[in-house]
Amino acid sequence: MKNLISLMFVFAIMGFYPVKSISAQAFTYFNKIFKPDTMNILSPAVLTVEGGYIMATSFNSLDGYEALAIRKIDLTGNTIWFKIAEEGYTLTGIVGGGILERTNDGHFIMVGAKDTIGISGNLDIIMIKFNGNGDVIWKKTHGTSTTVEGTYQITPTQDGGYIMCGIQRSFSTSNRFYVLKTDSFGNKEWDRVYNPQQHASAFSVFETEIGYIVSGYMKYPITDTDMFIMEIDKQGNMIWQKNYGGNEIDLACLALPKTDGNSYFILSAIRENNIRKPFAANLDTSGNIIWSKIYDLEVGGMNEAPLQPTPDGGFMGIFGYKTEFNKDIPCIWRFSSTGDTLWTRTIKGLNPNDNWYLKDIDSTSDGGFIFSGFNYSQQSSWVVKTDSLGYTCSFIGCDSTVVVEVLPGIPSNANQEVSAMVYPVPASTHLNIRYQIPAGILPYGDVDWRLYDALGRQVAEETLYGSTGTVQVQVELLPAGVYYYRVVLPASGQTVAGGKILVSEK
Repeated sequence: MKNLISLMFVFAIMGFYPVKSISAQAFTYFNKIFKPDTMNILSPAVLTVEGGYIMATSFNSLDGYEALAIRKIDLTGNTIWFKIAEEGYTLTGIVGGGILERTNDGHFIMVGAKDTIGISGNLDIIMIKFNGNGDVIWKKTHGTSTTVEGTYQITPTQDGGYIMCGIQRSFSTSNRFYVLKTDSFGNKEWDRVYNPQQHASAFSVFETEIGYIVSGYMKYPITDTDMFIMEIDKQGNMIWQKNYGGNEIDLACLALPKTDGNSYFILSAIRENNIRKPFAANLDTSGNIIWSKIYDLEVGGMNEAPLQPTPDGGFMGIFGYKTEFNKDIPCIWRFSSTGDTLWTRTIKGLNPNDNWYLKDIDSTSDGGFIFSGFNYSQQSSWVVKTDSLGYTCSFIGCDSTVVVEVLPGIPSNANQEVSAMVYPVPASTHLNIRYQIPAGILPYGDVDWRLYDALGRQVAEETLYGSTGTVQVQVELLPAGVYYYRVVLPASGQTVAGGKILVSEK
């Protein structure tokens, strides 16, 4: 179902300033699942590409047929093509969102796990390079008949090759902290297990000037499971290693280089008095803590989505929460460069009796974000497109196309400009108003935003505090039609701006 919502937001000081030409911008939202009747299908990884998005997918059918596949969807979430990259009747799968990346030569690389030798319980690493049309360029496998390998992230390296991190274990031991390096054709250059006597897993890896930073978790005799980070050189030799956390069971950490190039972020969850709380930190190039924060909110686990950098120098990550039925749902967290929580979002309209996971994030061309994952209970692929604040449409299967028309350039006496943007989630839930009101135009600070129907009856009101900010206006009970708004100085009742909003049939 598609909602088309046209919004005109015009700030004009009545009678004083000329009206400039109106510009328009389109926004899209969708919240969709892909679930063919004959198969279980998961999509833990996504990338923004020209004209839409590419997802890495694994699936299995009722007769035991399994495959790795690639799906391209358009900007509104509709499938353009779906291509199988690897298939057969042996165990095949992929996990967290770090398994899909762009290559240095303009193509794509994905990595999964596959039983290549027909031994029960065995899994080896399979690398698949493909082009923008989903055509396979080459495949390579890595593993032995006596070990199990799995990969959580693959990263192209400056020498044209690839670095991967994940787990390796024998059939009788638990996971070990594992790193694999290949050349540009997927041929193994070296691999290594670190601290081989300790239970551990590696979840993120990125390149530095002298080597690679790898992060995850490791179990210790006294402090139990801790966050674990190490730096290795280009040949895999250990430079330094450090662990972080308390004496209770903590989660793995994910790492992301900061834009200044001199430090990096980590995100995890630390357990205090048997309550798991989000933990974020900024570390220097030697792993020393510059700042760290524990957020006083209980969470479940972390979805293994690689941390996503944001334009303001901050980052995003995904935690899990429990529903009233003890099921998992994801919550998106956005942090500033200093670790302040800018917002958190859950996706509305999810069945609380199902387990939902988001495993990957990428930025989109309109300033929003694309997420992919799966509904584990129903074994269905799940993809969500949001705006820059993490909002999307409010039920599974929905999509919305929104056209926002804005008159941004109204100069004040101080040669400042009023800027404003209105964008919905869609009209069945609420609108967002992002505003900037120069003091020369609105010297009294706080003003009221009032919404009226076609008969002049006021139907909504929100206060715009200060000169800048973002507010939400609930419109879920409004019928389709034309509505008019005014920005009013409450002390005098003077209207200083106005416009109209057209909400179509849902």
